[in-house]
Amino acid sequence: MTSYRFFNILGAILFAGIALQMFIQTSGAKKLIEAGSFIAVSALLYFILVSVFHKNKNLFVPLMAVLVLLSVGMVFLQETIFGGAH
Repeated sequence: MTSYRFFNILGAILFAGIALQMFIQTSGAKKLIEAGSFIAVSALLYFILVSVFHKNKNLFVPLMAVLVLLSVGMVFLQETIFGGAH
């Protein structure tokens, strides 16, 4: 089994489990839509990154660096972008 196939199978199992957990634990249509869209975007990003890693490893590291910077930036900017505080 190649690493590409292994990571695709692993991702499918993980995101299917997360989606199942989301359906079991989430109450209300609005929260279900929000959680579902987050999981869908996360799964899409995961499979794109697996594909990029398999095809072009030199592009993978800069993409991960951008993702890390965006993630860390969202910690500080989420209140400005989405409004409200927790």
